[in-house]
Amino acid sequence: MTLAQGIERRLSETRGPVFYADIAEHLLRDALFIVSPELDLLQCGVAVAMDDADSVGDWIKRGTLRKPTEAERGAWKEEKLARWDAIVVQPFVLVRLLPDA
Repeated sequence: MTLAQGIERRLSETRGPVFYADIAEHLLRDALFIVSPELDLLQCGVAVAMDDADSVGDWIKRGTLRKPTEAERGAWKEEKLARWDAIVVQPFVLVRLLPDA
Protein backbone atom coordinates (compact mmCIF):
# COMPACT_ATOMS: atom_id res chain seq x y z
CA MET A 1 0.00 0.00 0.00
CA THR A 2 1.34 3.42 -0.93
CA LEU A 3 1.40 6.39 1.43
CA ALA A 4 -1.44 8.04 -0.55
CA GLN A 5 -3.54 4.87 -0.30
CA GLY A 6 -2.92 4.68 3.44
CA ILE A 7 -3.96 8.29 3.93
CA GLU A 8 -7.07 7.77 1.81
CA ARG A 9 -8.00 4.69 3.83
CA ARG A 10 -7.57 6.54 7.13
CA LEU A 11 -9.62 9.50 5.88
CA SER A 12 -12.40 7.25 4.59
CA GLU A 13 -12.65 5.59 8.01
CA THR A 14 -13.23 8.93 9.74
CA ARG A 15 -15.38 10.50 7.01
CA GLY A 16 -18.93 11.23 7.95
CA PRO A 17 -21.84 13.58 8.13
CA VAL A 18 -21.63 16.53 10.51
CA PHE A 19 -23.94 19.37 11.56
CA TYR A 20 -23.21 23.07 12.04
CA ALA A 21 -22.41 22.53 15.73
CA ASP A 22 -19.66 20.12 14.68
CA ILE A 23 -17.96 22.61 12.35
CA ALA A 24 -18.61 25.90 14.18
CA GLU A 25 -15.30 25.79 16.08
CA HIS A 26 -13.38 25.15 12.86
CA LEU A 27 -15.11 28.11 11.22
CA LEU A 28 -14.05 30.32 14.12
CA ARG A 29 -10.41 29.36 13.69
CA ASP A 30 -10.70 29.78 9.90
CA ALA A 31 -9.67 26.18 9.23
CA LEU A 32 -12.65 25.01 7.19
CA PHE A 33 -12.58 24.50 3.42
CA ILE A 34 -15.47 23.73 1.09
CA VAL A 35 -14.80 21.08 -1.53
CA SER A 36 -16.76 21.49 -4.77
CA PRO A 37 -18.91 18.55 -5.93
CA GLU A 38 -16.68 18.21 -8.99
CA LEU A 39 -13.76 17.15 -6.77
CA ASP A 40 -13.52 13.85 -4.94
CA LEU A 41 -13.52 14.69 -1.22
CA LEU A 42 -11.08 11.91 -0.31
CA GLN A 43 -8.66 12.66 -3.14
CA CYS A 44 -8.72 16.32 -2.16
CA GLY A 45 -7.95 15.33 1.43
CA VAL A 46 -5.05 13.15 0.32
CA ALA A 47 -3.60 16.02 -1.73
CA VAL A 48 -3.85 18.37 1.27
CA ALA A 49 -2.32 15.77 3.61
CA MET A 50 0.56 15.12 1.20
CA ASP A 51 1.15 18.85 0.70
CA ASP A 52 0.49 18.59 -3.05
CA ALA A 53 0.83 22.34 -3.56
CA ASP A 54 0.28 22.17 -7.33
CA SER A 55 -3.11 20.43 -7.10
CA VAL A 56 -4.29 22.33 -4.03
CA GLY A 57 -3.19 25.66 -5.51
CA ASP A 58 -4.97 24.89 -8.77
CA TRP A 59 -8.20 24.00 -6.94
CA ILE A 60 -8.03 27.16 -4.87
CA LYS A 61 -7.40 29.25 -8.00
CA ARG A 62 -10.39 27.63 -9.75
CA GLY A 63 -12.58 27.99 -6.65
CA THR A 64 -13.23 24.26 -6.32
CA LEU A 65 -11.50 24.30 -2.93
CA ARG A 66 -12.31 27.44 -0.99
CA LYS A 67 -13.10 29.06 2.31
CA PRO A 68 -16.78 29.73 3.04
CA THR A 69 -18.06 33.24 2.38
CA GLU A 70 -19.40 35.44 5.17
CA ALA A 71 -22.89 34.96 3.71
CA GLU A 72 -22.51 31.18 3.89
CA ARG A 73 -21.22 31.35 7.45
CA GLY A 74 -24.24 33.40 8.49
CA ALA A 75 -26.75 31.23 6.68
CA TRP A 76 -25.33 28.04 8.15
CA LYS A 77 -26.08 29.20 11.69
CA GLU A 78 -29.76 29.33 10.75
CA GLU A 79 -29.90 25.97 8.98
CA LYS A 80 -30.11 23.67 11.97
CA LEU A 81 -30.73 20.57 9.86
CA ALA A 82 -28.02 21.19 7.26
CA ARG A 83 -25.40 18.43 7.10
CA TRP A 84 -21.97 18.24 5.55
CA ASP A 85 -19.82 15.33 4.49
CA ALA A 86 -16.54 15.99 6.31
CA ILE A 87 -13.00 14.78 6.72
CA VAL A 88 -10.29 16.10 8.99
CA VAL A 89 -6.85 16.76 7.57
CA GLN A 90 -5.08 18.41 10.49
CA PRO A 91 -5.26 21.32 11.00
CA PHE A 92 -8.06 21.63 8.43
CA VAL A 93 -11.57 20.29 7.98
CA LEU A 94 -12.78 19.70 4.43
CA VAL A 95 -16.54 19.67 3.90
CA ARG A 96 -19.18 19.29 1.21
CA LEU A 97 -22.83 20.18 1.83
CA LEU A 98 -25.01 17.09 1.70
CA PRO A 99 -28.39 17.25 -0.07
CA ASP A 100 -31.48 17.29 2.12
CA ALA A 101 -32.33 13.87 3.45
